[in-house]
Amino acid sequence: MNPLRLAQIEMFCAVVEEGTVIAASRRLNCVASNVTARIRELELLLGQDLFFREKGRLILTPEGRLFYQKAGPIVSGARDLTDLFEEGRPRGILTIGALDVALEGYLPGIVPHFLADCPEVELRVLLRPTYTLERMLAEGEIDLAVTDGPIVHPLMASRLTFHEKLALAMPGGQTRLRAGPKDRQHVFLFNTDCLYRRFFETWLESHGVTNAVIHTVESYDVILACVQSGLGISCIPRSILLQVRQDRRDGIDFTYPEDLQGSDVYFIWREPGLNDLGRRFLDHIPAVLNIHEK
Repeated sequence: MNPLRLAQIEMFCAVVEEGTVIAASRRLNCVASNVTARIRELELLLGQDLFFREKGRLILTPEGRLFYQKAGPIVSGARDLTDLFEEGRPRGILTIGALDVALEGYLPGIVPHFLADCPEVELRVLLRPTYTLERMLAEGEIDLAVTDGPIVHPLMASRLTFHEKLALAMPGGQTRLRAGPKDRQHVFLFNTDCLYRRFFETWLESHGVTNAVIHTVESYDVILACVQSGLGISCIPRSILLQVRQDRRDGIDFTYPEDLQGSDVYFIWREPGLNDLGRRFLDHIPAVLNIHEK
């Protein structure tokens, strides 16, 4: 079956609402024969008469009444689509993927201002790890990524956002890393797709901890509770640590070893260019923000 065309449905609704083919053609700014032809095509496609034809008059059949009931909202919706993107009214669905550190320490200062200026934009902000964000951006699932960088890629561009520090979290009273065969160091980290986990594993190896028991726990609250209980150590991004209540930090010693690698966090988008809503979002962002100055 051939698909119905919007022009056919629009002409049918115009005839119903105006009462005659002539009046409908005037409203649609076309010749009457065109309206008649489109309605005939519509009836053939549907396999159903929509009008009784009596002495030049068109009277809706029961089937025509049902079709008009279903078609009216379609035509009305199509008219609304014409004005959907009026100049000066940014609209659309902007999807941003971000690391947890960006969601906790950076985007809360940006998103409210953007939405206040663009109230008709639907914003979707997704929490994802580094390597997942890169894949989603490459496949067009998100418009912007806030992730570790820079990314050297011919089809992507980036802008530095902030530098993330990593803190070593150790139970109070533990003064050294455990590296002995009978005194294995327990470590609590996010999953293997977390870049900070890889940084910390490399750091542990450089300090002789090659046989650690690494627990995968994707919750900073649970990780801190385990460290607080003396069960092991972890690394915590400072932007996350700044959001943690003092009672969750009691009994834990936090230090920032100079040789524990942090990362630069970038806004990244696909080339050849960022879409209009993405550019508007970037317009609300300072050139570089030091989120640790609090």
